[in-house]
Amino acid sequence: MSITCYEYLKESIKINGDFVSAISFGNKIRMSKLMHDIDAIAAYFNQIGIRHGDSVTVFLPTTIHAFASFYALNKIGVIANIVHPLTSPEGLAESVLTTKSKAVFILDILAADYVDVINDLGIPCIVCSNSDYVSFPLTPAIKVFEKVKAKGLDGFRNSVKYAKVISAGSGMACEEFRNGDYTAVYLHGGGTTGKSKTIMLSSENINRLAEKLEPLDSPHTPGDECSLVVLPMFHAFGLAVAMHYPITHGYTLLPMPQFTAAAANKQMKKYKVSFLLGVPNMYKKMMEDEGFEGAHLKNLRLVFCGGDFLSERLVKEFNNIVAKHGGKGRLFRGYGLTEVASVCTVNNYKDVREDSIGKPLKGMTVEIWDEMKNKLPAGTTGEIVISGETVMQGYFNGENTVPDEGVYVDKNGKRWVLSGDLGYMDADGFVYFTGRKKRMIIISGYNVYPADIENAVLQIPFINEACAVQGYIKNKPCVKLCVTLKKPMNHDAAIDEIQSYCKKNLARFSCPRKIEIMESFPRTKMAKVDFMSLSDKYDPNNK
Repeated sequence: MSITCYEYLKESIKINGDFVSAISFGNKIRMSKLMHDIDAIAAYFNQIGIRHGDSVTVFLPTTIHAFASFYALNKIGVIANIVHPLTSPEGLAESVLTTKSKAVFILDILAADYVDVINDLGIPCIVCSNSDYVSFPLTPAIKVFEKVKAKGLDGFRNSVKYAKVISAGSGMACEEFRNGDYTAVYLHGGGTTGKSKTIMLSSENINRLAEKLEPLDSPHTPGDECSLVVLPMFHAFGLAVAMHYPITHGYTLLPMPQFTAAAANKQMKKYKVSFLLGVPNMYKKMMEDEGFEGAHLKNLRLVFCGGDFLSERLVKEFNNIVAKHGGKGRLFRGYGLTEVASVCTVNNYKDVREDSIGKPLKGMTVEIWDEMKNKLPAGTTGEIVISGETVMQGYFNGENTVPDEGVYVDKNGKRWVLSGDLGYMDADGFVYFTGRKKRMIIISGYNVYPADIENAVLQIPFINEACAVQGYIKNKPCVKLCVTLKKPMNHDAAIDEIQSYCKKNLARFSCPRKIEIMESFPRTKMAKVDFMSLSDKYDPNNK
């Protein structure tokens, strides 16, 4: 029988011992303290009648509370419904009702706008505070807290403070659930191509991913290296790779509830951060901040990027800066989906190839299929499909949920996730991402892949970001290119230079006929570029 994530964590302690598991606002929390709190929360929920098969909503940013609540719920077989902490009150209510959550965790400084909706839902609310894991006053936080008090945390009709939950559950026994094959978490997709879907992952999915990441790592003394946890827990990359893997493999977690480049760089300088995960925009902002460079970059050992298009230019710039300061660490591009617990292909020190998203992790099968689900030969573009132990249980659809929804089961019973992404595989097994199927632009019968255009345009020195999308001119399809600039310059001159460059470096049908210069790109909740909002809408009256 497979084990739960809680059991996996507990087993890891036998190897790693009682090291400093996390640091919050300078306060070091040892593994024994974290496990005490996890066990206390689990016991508290058992005592108020929440059991295996129930759901509880975790509505928290990246804090120690989020780590502890996940493992506590997992211990007793309760499904953690992890929701973006900036979701609207209406969105939170919908998620709670759909998953039939029996309680909700919320951070006090974010709670003000949710008092009424949580009261209407009539479920217990566990109110967390940054002060739960610090030993000194947080002056800036107190100012924000006063604003919350004005709205009235006391306005919650059925709330209990996180600290009181710990106190009430301490020393109490609880019924431990011991089967990792059941649903452990509901995660919500990014929704870049429509309404987001709710993905069901088991403990088995998450634990197997942790095992597949081990070969990329190397031995170290537990507690002597840190993982900067910037990615949120509602993101599979954050939950499974930034949190579950490092804490079960002896890394001290440095949670960042709100990312800023300056704060991230300060953490890098203060602590020995060797493990760093992020999305391209995060790395870009950190590099632009004046505090990025320094001798501390020598500590970087495992640095991975996913979640959005990562240009080879950014990879080289990052690696050159690290090398300049004597570091051997390198930024590696990977690829994954929430539907497979995040990562499935990755470059690494042993296997790396320019522009690729790497080779499949050990035990994962990645293929390229055509529309008829036939495997395509090397070098041929088609849909990226994934099979393996991390494939989700399926999409959750409330009372209408059916087994394997969103999973393709072939004639041999093998389960596959069809990614909706286009790519190809070379003869050596490296995979290359070319774009979303729904992003593909057809011009005069030719398939145009936005990633090819973006890669080319990013070679222009003054281009900061680039996004190629569907455009229309008098209802005729064309390529529309949106860009941001590294520094102010005359827009007409910039557009002329971009057009000239594209004519020399792209096929005629791939050249953008519309170019829009923007201050910044709109982004989804997952921090991906929201290409849907940048795309033109077909207008039947525009003739």
